[in-house]
Amino acid sequence: MNTHFAPSEFRLPSDAHPRIEALHALWLDKGEGDLPASSQFDLAVLSAQYPLLARIGMDASGKNLMWLDFANAVQWPFKAPVKNRPLIESVPLSSIKRVVAVFKQTLTGQVPDYHETTCWMVGGHFVSVVRLALPVRGEAGPEVIASWEIIEQV
Repeated sequence: MNTHFAPSEFRLPSDAHPRIEALHALWLDKGEGDLPASSQFDLAVLSAQYPLLARIGMDASGKNLMWLDFANAVQWPFKAPVKNRPLIESVPLSSIKRVVAVFKQTLTGQVPDYHETTCWMVGGHFVSVVRLALPVRGEAGPEVIASWEIIEQV
């Protein structure tokens, strides 16, 4: 581990969505006190329980966040990801700087991130979303396992 942060020190809010809590517990279990390997998370299998799950990493240049793998969700709360394409092609422009900064910080700092977005328009509906970003060790370097949960749709 490259940081002084112990994975067990990260705490979710007490009202976190149950699937977010379950994914966090799985991450802790797989890591056994350290960062788990991304290979320990089979997204094809996990997508049955976590429909908005993705693995994100950097491209070879180290400049662009890329979609490495993701669940085959029917509808994402943003433009559907495309494997081996930049993350910025899917995230709304109004959120891109914040989202890129958070994922890069999770990659470099190896500290999880939990974020709640109050509302934005998706397909004619307002949605509220929570996201959990968990650092993992990838074969080619740091990666992030990210999960989104839609907590309200109006």
